Amino acid sequence: MDNIGRVQQVKGEICIVTDLEAIGLGNVVTFSSGARGMVLGFHHAEAEIALFGSYIDVKKGDLVRVTAPQLSTRAGLEMLGRVISPLGEPIDGKGEIRYSSDTLYPIEAIARPVYQRKIIDRPLQTGYIAIDSQIPIGLGQRELLLGEKNSGQSDLAIDIICNQARLNTNLICVYVAIDAEAAASKRRIERLEKQGGLERTVVIMGRTSETASLNYIAPMVGTTIAEYFTTQGKDVLIVYDNLTSHAKVYRQMSLLLERPASREAYPGDVFYLHSRLLERAGAFSDDVGGGTITALPVVETQSEEATDYITTNLMSITDGHILFRQALANRGAQPPIDSGFSVSRIGSRAQSPLIKVLSEKLKGLLIRYNEIVEFMSFGAELSDEAQAIYDIGLRADDLFHQAHDDYYSNIEESVLMYIVVSEVIKKWGESQIEDVRVALLKFIRSKPYDTILNSTILTMPYDHAAIVLKECLDDFLKHPDTPEPQKKRERLVAELETLSGILQSDQEILNDKN
Repeated sequence: MDNIGRVQQVKGEICIVTDLEAIGLGNVVTFSSGARGMVLGFHHAEAEIALFGSYIDVKKGDLVRVTAPQLSTRAGLEMLGRVISPLGEPIDGKGEIRYSSDTLYPIEAIARPVYQRKIIDRPLQTGYIAIDSQIPIGLGQRELLLGEKNSGQSDLAIDIICNQARLNTNLICVYVAIDAEAAASKRRIERLEKQGGLERTVVIMGRTSETASLNYIAPMVGTTIAEYFTTQGKDVLIVYDNLTSHAKVYRQMSLLLERPASREAYPGDVFYLHSRLLERAGAFSDDVGGGTITALPVVETQSEEATDYITTNLMSITDGHILFRQALANRGAQPPIDSGFSVSRIGSRAQSPLIKVLSEKLKGLLIRYNEIVEFMSFGAELSDEAQAIYDIGLRADDLFHQAHDDYYSNIEESVLMYIVVSEVIKKWGESQIEDVRVALLKFIRSKPYDTILNSTILTMPYDHAAIVLKECLDDFLKHPDTPEPQKKRERLVAELETLSGILQSDQEILNDKN
């Protein structure tokens, strides 16, 4: 006899079903109306089912049948460049996706054990010098992007995906939108398409107009697709935009299920929900394909303090975080990253030798610069040494300013960092830095330095690489298109001459007395 149950109650997007004898957690069910759902829990002899579609079509007394042991999705290279729903259905108007295989992959999978993983030792090129130098991310790392709403973390994640196409890194990208507004989603997909990033990207679109259950499963579907590509030896970048919304839709479902509420009304297992999701990322051994999943979960904080429940949960799960500040964005900083409060726990060991040394030198300089800026807020005067560091730091801030369409390779980042740590940047005034940046990038992208500055310089000992970089900057200074180094201002020269005259007069007076 068929295992058939009946709907006893419909509570919004949740319905209660009885008389199903052989049923388990995560089973997929189909209703007599054609609607589908997934088993989320049990209460005595009743099964609690989340509906994938509108609850209007489901009524008390409808028949229910288990149709699959768990929710699964297809995966393949045919998905690249497509936008799909959390159920795997194409929603971009480009027709059906014709897969080469009918294999289905369960969306809930246990994270790979330690013996199937390997050390994270290769860097992710984000194209952003502020990240690649100060907060490096390794392939297989989980780096949290956190900040207040509209602080720029989602836009930066999209730019990082676009930069993979621009830098020809050969990464496959998965972008998961969760409970997203239609206008914002459309704008980001159009940007991916315009910049060439969509060709190597799978977009899973969970929308605000859809049920909470579809938004709930969206990140699991994206991770399953990413895991498929790792078994083919591919490096995958997955962006979850955003897990704050994911936690909220899970809270909505849990409240309908009348589960006990914890802090901020979230269910007690929300930490486990996100930890089991993010544990599926990593760098995997050759025995299981040898690929990597680099996860960039986005989270919206309630304030600049970043102390709310979901944010602190995710900070404890991930391998580091990048903090975006609305105040920095309001001042025109791009990207608006607070590097002092950002951290990457394992990314530095994935950096190339040259980038690592330059980053350490630059980090020390910027730390001292920020201390001096804070010191100056009290109206204190600076020593000559502090003034020199302040001047360099001020120019470095302008040099590292990046608009959305700006992106750098690791070699270009090395040159930009070297011009700062070598203090050559002091030759130009603050108002000239943008022109210097444009001219320098044009110079190193043209012959002969487009071939001299190749990937081998990244693995050289620092002393040897510094010689090549110094020769490059010496030639740049001689180039006719290079902005003229700023000369001392006449007022400053006059002040120095006056000071010298006063000191000389004092010395003569002392000599006369002696």
